[in-house]
Amino acid sequence: MKLYIVPSVSDVSEEIERERKVPWSLGYDVFSYGRISPRTMAHCVSTLRSLREEFSGISFEDVTAVGTAALREAQNSEIFRRLLKSELGLRIQIIEGGIEAFLLETGFRNMVEEFPTALFDLGGGSNEIIEYLNPASTRKTSIPVGAIRLHCQLRRARTLYDYVEQGRVIVEREMREHMAGSMPRYSEMLGTGGTVRAIVKSLERDTFRIEDLQELVQREIHGEIWPTMPKHRRLLFLPGILSVEALFVTMGVREITYRKASVKEGLISFTSMLPAMGGPS
Repeated sequence: MKLYIVPSVSDVSEEIERERKVPWSLGYDVFSYGRISPRTMAHCVSTLRSLREEFSGISFEDVTAVGTAALREAQNSEIFRRLLKSELGLRIQIIEGGIEAFLLETGFRNMVEEFPTALFDLGGGSNEIIEYLNPASTRKTSIPVGAIRLHCQLRRARTLYDYVEQGRVIVEREMREHMAGSMPRYSEMLGTGGTVRAIVKSLERDTFRIEDLQELVQREIHGEIWPTMPKHRRLLFLPGILSVEALFVTMGVREITYRKASVKEGLISFTSMLPAMGGPS
């Protein structure tokens, strides 16, 4: 979960004043079992109560809360929404994949220096690929190979070797099934997301090639410790690497460069579409 605090919509500035990230297990529940467990619901409510106490000047009734892939797919997402509304006064808007891609496109737009350019954001549920074909045309593709989703699909693999081999098959298959028309080809891509950030931190450089990822996979198989990596990121590191690796294999990419970008700018713009929910806090 990510919490962004921005000025009210009446203010001129749209800069993020404060940002907080809280890991929780909602995505693991949904991508493993199709539902949010009672324990996870209780943990979410408890976490949000703590945030409400910390940011006591903000009314949750005025907060714009947005849910994406996991809440779209959870069989009991409506129960979860009603729980947050009754317990905290928090209303969640579950957005479709097209809106999510719009948020990403907006967040990346200022980084595009030439056309065509391809960028991706690897999240927990999906890998969102944005192709800026020319100044007036973009193509957006959502591939269901996010790091959490892939990890849940592979949780029954008997060995790390099986985990890697099965993961590669799944990701390449999903890439070929979801990319419309012939597979686009890019020699370079820009990427963002927690896994990409962890990759460049591990390599100690912002640009990497497929050989670098293959080396990281081997280090994973042989028990690399990664002592500075947060626990929640450590669990998703290998499946995230496999998702990124497929871009080299299927799209002919030679180099990927990390860029710090997110849906934040798009999310701020998105609040203007939701007058009933109030502006960002």
